[in-house]
Amino acid sequence: MSDTTTSYTMIDTQEALLEWKERALQQPSGKVALDLEADSLHRYHERLCLIQYADGDYSCMLDPLSIENMAPFTNWLSQAEVWMHGADYDMFLFLHTWGILPKIILDTQTAARLLGFRQFGLAALVEHFYGVKLSKSSQKADWGQRPLPPNMLNYALNDVNYMPDMAERLVEELRAKKRYHWFLESCQHDMARARERFAAGNPEPWRIQGSGKLNRRGLAALKELWTWRDLEAAVRDKPVFMICSNAELIDWSIILQDQGAICPPNRFHNHRRARFQAAIQHFYRMDEDEYPQRLHLPRHPKKDSFETRLDQLISIRNQVAESLDIDPSIIASRAVLETIADQEELASTSLMHWQQELLGFRS
Repeated sequence: MSDTTTSYTMIDTQEALLEWKERALQQPSGKVALDLEADSLHRYHERLCLIQYADGDYSCMLDPLSIENMAPFTNWLSQAEVWMHGADYDMFLFLHTWGILPKIILDTQTAARLLGFRQFGLAALVEHFYGVKLSKSSQKADWGQRPLPPNMLNYALNDVNYMPDMAERLVEELRAKKRYHWFLESCQHDMARARERFAAGNPEPWRIQGSGKLNRRGLAALKELWTWRDLEAAVRDKPVFMICSNAELIDWSIILQDQGAICPPNRFHNHRRARFQAAIQHFYRMDEDEYPQRLHLPRHPKKDSFETRLDQLISIRNQVAESLDIDPSIIASRAVLETIADQEELASTSLMHWQQELLGFRS
Protein backbone atom coordinates (compact mmCIF):
# COMPACT_ATOMS: atom_id res chain seq x y z
CA MET A 1 0.00 0.00 0.00
CA SER A 2 1.06 3.56 -0.62
CA ASP A 3 0.20 6.85 1.05
CA THR A 4 -0.61 8.52 -2.25
CA THR A 5 -3.88 8.49 -4.15
CA THR A 6 -4.14 9.44 -7.79
CA SER A 7 -7.90 9.20 -8.40
CA TYR A 8 -10.82 10.33 -6.29
CA THR A 9 -14.47 9.45 -6.27
CA MET A 10 -16.53 12.26 -4.76
CA ILE A 11 -20.18 11.50 -4.05
CA ASP A 12 -21.75 14.95 -4.35
CA THR A 13 -25.15 14.43 -6.02
CA GLN A 14 -28.37 12.74 -4.94
CA GLU A 15 -28.09 10.19 -7.74
CA ALA A 16 -24.51 9.26 -6.84
CA LEU A 17 -25.46 8.92 -3.16
CA LEU A 18 -28.21 6.43 -4.01
CA GLU A 19 -25.75 4.40 -6.09
CA TRP A 20 -23.26 4.50 -3.21
CA LYS A 21 -25.90 3.27 -0.78
CA GLU A 22 -26.60 0.22 -2.94
CA ARG A 23 -22.93 -0.72 -2.73
CA ALA A 24 -22.71 -0.02 1.01
CA LEU A 25 -25.75 -2.22 1.71
CA GLN A 26 -24.01 -5.16 0.04
CA GLN A 27 -20.98 -5.04 2.32
CA PRO A 28 -20.69 -7.56 5.18
CA SER A 29 -21.17 -6.25 8.72
CA GLY A 30 -18.03 -4.76 10.20
CA LYS A 31 -16.21 -4.52 6.86
CA VAL A 32 -16.67 -0.79 6.29
CA ALA A 33 -14.52 2.09 7.55
CA LEU A 34 -15.56 5.73 7.94
CA ASP A 35 -13.87 8.96 8.89
CA LEU A 36 -15.22 12.49 9.19
CA GLU A 37 -13.80 15.95 8.62
CA ALA A 38 -15.29 19.14 10.08
CA ASP A 39 -14.44 22.84 10.01
CA SER A 40 -14.42 23.54 13.78
CA LEU A 41 -10.96 25.11 13.54
CA HIS A 42 -12.26 27.68 11.07
CA ARG A 43 -15.87 28.47 12.03
CA TYR A 44 -18.03 29.02 15.09
CA HIS A 45 -20.95 27.16 13.54
CA GLU A 46 -19.05 23.95 12.88
CA ARG A 47 -20.24 21.64 10.14
CA LEU A 48 -19.59 18.07 9.13
CA CYS A 49 -17.87 18.74 5.80
CA LEU A 50 -16.68 15.40 4.45
CA ILE A 51 -17.29 11.68 5.00
CA GLN A 52 -14.61 9.22 3.92
CA TYR A 53 -15.67 5.65 3.16
CA ALA A 54 -13.72 2.46 2.46
CA ASP A 55 -14.77 -1.19 2.24
CA GLY A 56 -11.56 -2.95 1.37
CA ASP A 57 -11.27 -2.64 -2.42
CA TYR A 58 -13.13 0.65 -2.86
CA SER A 59 -12.93 4.06 -1.25
CA CYS A 60 -14.67 7.34 -1.87
CA MET A 61 -15.75 10.58 -0.23
CA LEU A 62 -19.26 11.85 0.43
CA ASP A 63 -19.88 15.59 0.38
CA PRO A 64 -22.70 16.52 2.81
CA LEU A 65 -22.25 20.20 1.93
CA SER A 66 -23.30 19.53 -1.67
CA ILE A 67 -26.00 16.87 -1.20
CA GLU A 68 -29.33 18.36 -0.19
CA ASN A 69 -30.83 15.19 1.26
CA MET A 70 -28.49 12.89 3.18
CA ALA A 71 -31.29 10.51 4.24
CA PRO A 72 -29.91 7.60 2.14
CA PHE A 73 -26.68 7.87 4.13
CA THR A 74 -28.27 8.33 7.56
CA ASN A 75 -30.74 5.49 6.98
CA TRP A 76 -27.83 3.20 6.13
CA LEU A 77 -25.72 4.55 8.99
CA SER A 78 -28.26 3.83 11.72
CA GLN A 79 -28.09 0.11 10.86
CA ALA A 80 -24.38 -0.12 10.02
CA GLU A 81 -21.44 -1.64 11.88
CA VAL A 82 -18.50 0.57 10.97
CA TRP A 83 -14.85 0.92 11.86
CA MET A 84 -13.53 4.33 12.88
CA HIS A 85 -10.42 5.54 14.68
CA GLY A 86 -10.54 7.57 17.89
CA ALA A 87 -14.25 8.16 17.34
CA ASP A 88 -15.15 10.44 20.28
CA TYR A 89 -15.39 13.59 18.18
CA ASP A 90 -16.90 11.69 15.25
CA MET A 91 -19.72 10.54 17.53
CA PHE A 92 -20.37 14.12 18.57
CA LEU A 93 -20.51 15.15 14.89
CA PHE A 94 -22.99 12.39 14.06
CA LEU A 95 -25.23 13.36 16.99
CA HIS A 96 -24.86 17.09 16.39
CA THR A 97 -25.60 16.82 12.67
CA TRP A 98 -28.25 14.10 12.50
CA GLY A 99 -28.99 12.97 16.05
CA ILE A 100 -27.93 9.38 15.32
CA LEU A 101 -25.02 7.00 15.68
CA PRO A 102 -24.22 3.85 13.71
CA LYS A 103 -25.50 0.55 15.09
CA ILE A 104 -21.99 0.11 16.46
CA ILE A 105 -18.66 1.87 16.00
CA LEU A 106 -15.70 -0.48 16.16
CA ASP A 107 -12.76 1.70 17.13
CA THR A 108 -9.29 0.77 15.91
CA GLN A 109 -7.76 2.97 18.61
CA THR A 110 -9.56 1.03 21.33
CA ALA A 111 -8.50 -2.26 19.74
CA ALA A 112 -4.87 -1.16 19.61
CA ARG A 113 -4.84 -0.05 23.25
CA LEU A 114 -6.34 -3.36 24.39
CA LEU A 115 -3.55 -5.13 22.50
CA GLY A 116 -0.89 -3.12 24.33
CA PHE A 117 0.05 -0.52 21.73
CA ARG A 118 1.57 2.55 23.43
CA GLN A 119 1.55 4.55 20.18
CA PHE A 120 -2.04 4.15 19.00
CA GLY A 121 -2.68 7.12 16.72
CA LEU A 122 -3.76 6.20 13.21
CA ALA A 123 -0.46 7.31 11.67
CA ALA A 124 1.49 5.22 14.19
CA LEU A 125 -0.62 2.14 13.46
CA VAL A 126 -0.31 2.54 9.69
CA GLU A 127 3.45 2.83 10.04
CA HIS A 128 3.53 -0.22 12.34
CA PHE A 129 1.48 -2.47 10.04
CA TYR A 130 2.45 -1.16 6.60
CA GLY A 131 5.69 0.79 7.01
CA VAL A 132 4.03 3.88 5.54
CA LYS A 133 4.34 7.38 6.99
CA LEU A 134 1.12 9.30 6.53
CA SER A 135 1.26 13.02 5.90
CA LYS A 136 -0.25 15.24 8.60
CA SER A 137 -0.18 18.36 6.45
CA SER A 138 -3.97 18.77 6.26
CA GLN A 139 -4.84 18.09 9.90
CA LYS A 140 -5.84 21.72 10.52
CA ALA A 141 -7.05 22.53 7.02
CA ASP A 142 -10.38 24.17 6.22
CA TRP A 143 -12.56 21.26 5.14
CA GLY A 144 -15.42 23.61 4.31
CA GLN A 145 -13.63 25.02 1.27
CA ARG A 146 -14.63 23.88 -2.19
CA PRO A 147 -13.11 22.53 -4.32
CA LEU A 148 -10.79 20.54 -2.07
CA PRO A 149 -7.22 20.48 -3.37
CA PRO A 150 -5.50 17.16 -4.23
CA ASN A 151 -3.29 17.14 -1.12
CA MET A 152 -6.37 17.32 1.13
CA LEU A 153 -8.13 14.61 -0.86
CA ASN A 154 -5.07 12.38 -0.44
CA TYR A 155 -5.01 13.08 3.28
CA ALA A 156 -8.72 12.37 3.64
CA LEU A 157 -8.71 9.03 1.82
CA ASN A 158 -5.59 7.79 3.59
CA ASP A 159 -7.52 8.09 6.85
CA VAL A 160 -9.70 5.17 5.71
CA ASN A 161 -7.78 3.33 2.97
CA TYR A 162 -5.78 1.22 5.43
CA MET A 163 -8.49 0.64 8.01
CA PRO A 164 -10.44 -2.35 6.58
CA ASP A 165 -7.30 -4.46 6.35
CA MET A 166 -5.95 -3.10 9.64
CA ALA A 167 -9.24 -3.93 11.35
CA GLU A 168 -8.93 -7.58 10.27
CA ARG A 169 -5.43 -7.76 11.70
CA LEU A 170 -6.50 -6.17 14.98
CA VAL A 171 -9.48 -8.48 15.35
CA GLU A 172 -7.30 -11.51 14.67
CA GLU A 173 -4.93 -10.44 17.46
CA LEU A 174 -7.78 -9.62 19.84
CA ARG A 175 -9.32 -13.05 19.33
CA ALA A 176 -5.96 -14.77 19.73
CA LYS A 177 -5.47 -13.03 23.08
CA LYS A 178 -9.11 -13.65 24.08
CA ARG A 179 -9.78 -9.93 24.37
CA TYR A 180 -12.34 -9.48 21.61
CA HIS A 181 -15.26 -9.43 24.07
CA TRP A 182 -13.40 -6.70 26.01
CA PHE A 183 -13.22 -4.76 22.78
CA LEU A 184 -16.92 -5.06 21.94
CA GLU A 185 -17.99 -4.05 25.44
CA SER A 186 -15.60 -1.09 25.38
CA CYS A 187 -16.99 0.14 22.05
CA GLN A 188 -20.58 -0.17 23.27
CA HIS A 189 -19.65 1.61 26.51
CA ASP A 190 -18.03 4.50 24.61
CA MET A 191 -21.13 4.94 22.46
CA ALA A 192 -23.41 4.96 25.50
CA ARG A 193 -21.24 7.62 27.15
CA ALA A 194 -21.27 9.72 23.98
CA ARG A 195 -25.07 9.64 23.91
CA GLU A 196 -25.26 10.57 27.59
CA ARG A 197 -22.85 13.49 27.22
CA PHE A 198 -24.66 14.82 24.18
CA ALA A 199 -28.07 14.55 25.84
CA ALA A 200 -26.83 16.26 29.00
CA GLY A 201 -25.21 19.14 27.10
CA ASN A 202 -23.38 21.81 29.06
CA PRO A 203 -25.70 24.23 30.87
CA GLU A 204 -22.80 26.41 32.04
CA PRO A 205 -20.15 26.28 29.28
CA TRP A 206 -18.47 29.40 30.64
CA ARG A 207 -17.11 27.39 33.60
CA ILE A 208 -13.90 26.62 31.72
CA GLN A 209 -10.75 25.01 33.07
CA GLY A 210 -9.26 27.27 35.72
CA SER A 211 -12.56 28.72 36.89
CA GLY A 212 -12.38 26.70 40.11
CA LYS A 213 -9.80 29.10 41.53
CA LEU A 214 -12.09 32.12 41.16
CA ASN A 215 -14.37 33.52 43.86
CA ARG A 216 -17.91 34.64 43.07
CA ARG A 217 -16.78 38.05 41.83
CA GLY A 218 -14.22 36.41 39.57
CA LEU A 219 -16.84 34.00 38.26
CA ALA A 220 -19.11 36.93 37.42
CA ALA A 221 -16.27 38.53 35.46
CA LEU A 222 -15.52 35.25 33.68
CA LYS A 223 -19.15 34.69 32.71
CA GLU A 224 -19.41 38.21 31.29
CA LEU A 225 -16.16 37.95 29.35
CA TRP A 226 -17.00 34.44 28.07
CA THR A 227 -20.39 35.70 26.86
CA TRP A 228 -18.69 38.62 25.10
CA ARG A 229 -16.23 36.29 23.37
CA ASP A 230 -18.93 33.82 22.37
CA LEU A 231 -21.01 36.55 20.74
CA GLU A 232 -17.95 37.96 18.93
CA ALA A 233 -17.18 34.51 17.54
CA ALA A 234 -20.79 33.70 16.62
CA VAL A 235 -21.44 36.95 14.76
CA ARG A 236 -18.27 36.53 12.71
CA ASP A 237 -18.58 32.73 12.42
CA LYS A 238 -15.07 32.23 13.76
CA PRO A 239 -13.91 29.70 16.37
CA VAL A 240 -13.69 31.28 19.81
CA PHE A 241 -9.93 30.79 20.11
CA MET A 242 -9.49 33.26 17.26
CA ILE A 243 -10.98 35.93 19.50
CA CYS A 244 -8.97 35.12 22.61
CA SER A 245 -7.83 32.07 24.54
CA ASN A 246 -9.36 30.49 27.63
CA ALA A 247 -6.16 31.34 29.51
CA GLU A 248 -6.67 35.02 28.72
CA LEU A 249 -10.25 34.87 30.01
CA ILE A 250 -9.04 33.38 33.30
CA ASP A 251 -6.19 35.91 33.65
CA TRP A 252 -8.54 38.85 33.01
CA SER A 253 -11.09 37.46 35.46
CA ILE A 254 -8.47 37.18 38.19
CA ILE A 255 -7.48 40.82 37.64
CA LEU A 256 -11.11 41.97 37.83
CA GLN A 257 -11.72 39.76 40.84
CA ASP A 258 -8.89 41.56 42.62
CA GLN A 259 -10.24 45.02 41.72
CA GLY A 260 -7.60 45.53 39.05
CA ALA A 261 -7.99 47.20 35.66
CA ILE A 262 -7.52 45.56 32.27
CA CYS A 263 -7.10 47.05 28.83
CA PRO A 264 -8.08 45.41 25.55
CA PRO A 265 -5.17 43.77 23.76
CA ASN A 266 -3.58 45.85 21.02
CA ARG A 267 -4.63 43.25 18.44
CA PHE A 268 -8.31 44.16 18.96
CA HIS A 269 -9.68 46.60 16.41
CA ASN A 270 -11.64 49.64 17.62
CA HIS A 271 -15.11 48.10 17.49
CA ARG A 272 -14.00 44.94 19.31
CA ARG A 273 -12.19 47.05 21.92
CA ALA A 274 -15.41 49.02 22.50
CA ARG A 275 -17.49 45.87 22.97
CA PHE A 276 -14.84 44.41 25.28
CA GLN A 277 -14.94 47.53 27.44
CA ALA A 278 -18.76 47.44 27.42
CA ALA A 279 -18.69 43.87 28.77
CA ILE A 280 -16.39 44.97 31.60
CA GLN A 281 -18.63 47.92 32.40
CA HIS A 282 -21.62 45.58 32.53
CA PHE A 283 -19.72 43.45 35.02
CA TYR A 284 -18.96 46.51 37.18
CA ARG A 285 -22.68 47.34 37.33
CA MET A 286 -23.68 43.88 38.60
CA ASP A 287 -24.95 43.46 42.16
CA GLU A 288 -23.27 40.86 44.32
CA ASP A 289 -26.45 38.80 44.48
CA GLU A 290 -26.19 38.40 40.69
CA TYR A 291 -22.77 36.74 40.94
CA PRO A 292 -22.72 33.01 40.09
CA GLN A 293 -22.31 30.55 42.92
CA ARG A 294 -19.14 28.58 43.29
CA LEU A 295 -19.55 24.88 42.66
CA HIS A 296 -19.13 22.78 45.77
CA LEU A 297 -18.99 19.10 45.05
CA PRO A 298 -20.56 17.04 47.82
CA ARG A 299 -17.95 15.50 50.03
CA HIS A 300 -18.13 12.90 52.71
CA PRO A 301 -15.44 11.65 55.04
CA LYS A 302 -13.31 8.88 53.61
CA LYS A 303 -13.31 5.54 55.37
CA ASP A 304 -10.35 4.84 57.62
CA SER A 305 -9.42 1.98 55.32
CA PHE A 306 -9.49 4.20 52.20
CA GLU A 307 -5.75 4.66 51.65
CA THR A 308 -4.96 1.02 52.36
CA ARG A 309 -7.69 -0.19 50.03
CA LEU A 310 -6.66 2.28 47.30
CA ASP A 311 -3.05 1.09 47.45
CA GLN A 312 -4.28 -2.49 47.25
CA LEU A 313 -6.45 -1.80 44.19
CA ILE A 314 -3.66 0.08 42.42
CA SER A 315 -1.27 -2.79 43.11
CA ILE A 316 -3.73 -5.38 41.77
CA ARG A 317 -4.43 -3.28 38.68
CA ASN A 318 -0.75 -2.71 37.95
CA GLN A 319 0.12 -6.39 38.35
CA VAL A 320 -2.70 -7.42 36.00
CA ALA A 321 -1.67 -4.75 33.46
CA GLU A 322 1.94 -5.89 33.56
CA SER A 323 0.95 -9.50 33.00
CA LEU A 324 -1.20 -8.47 30.02
CA ASP A 325 1.31 -5.89 28.73
CA ILE A 326 -1.27 -3.10 28.54
CA ASP A 327 -1.49 0.38 29.99
CA PRO A 328 -2.92 0.17 33.55
CA SER A 329 -5.28 3.08 32.94
CA ILE A 330 -7.20 0.96 30.41
CA ILE A 331 -8.17 -1.40 33.21
CA ALA A 332 -9.15 1.44 35.56
CA SER A 333 -8.13 5.05 36.07
CA ARG A 334 -6.93 6.25 39.45
CA ALA A 335 -10.12 8.30 39.84
CA VAL A 336 -12.26 5.18 39.37
CA LEU A 337 -10.14 3.24 41.84
CA GLU A 338 -10.52 6.05 44.40
CA THR A 339 -14.30 5.83 44.00
CA ILE A 340 -14.25 2.07 44.54
CA ALA A 341 -11.82 2.26 47.46
CA ASP A 342 -14.28 4.55 49.20
CA GLN A 343 -17.49 2.82 48.11
CA GLU A 344 -16.80 -0.72 46.95
CA GLU A 345 -20.42 -1.25 45.92
CA LEU A 346 -19.86 1.24 43.06
CA ALA A 347 -17.51 -1.19 41.29
CA SER A 348 -20.45 -2.63 39.35
CA THR A 349 -21.36 0.76 37.87
CA SER A 350 -17.86 2.26 37.59
CA LEU A 351 -16.25 -0.64 35.72
CA MET A 352 -17.16 -2.60 32.61
CA HIS A 353 -17.69 -6.33 33.07
CA TRP A 354 -14.27 -7.27 31.72
CA GLN A 355 -12.61 -4.74 34.02
CA GLN A 356 -14.51 -6.14 36.99
CA GLU A 357 -13.31 -9.63 36.11
CA LEU A 358 -9.67 -8.56 35.90
CA LEU A 359 -9.83 -6.78 39.25
CA GLY A 360 -11.64 -9.62 41.02
CA PHE A 361 -15.07 -8.04 41.39
CA ARG A 362 -16.77 -10.52 39.07
CA SER A 363 -16.18 -14.22 38.61
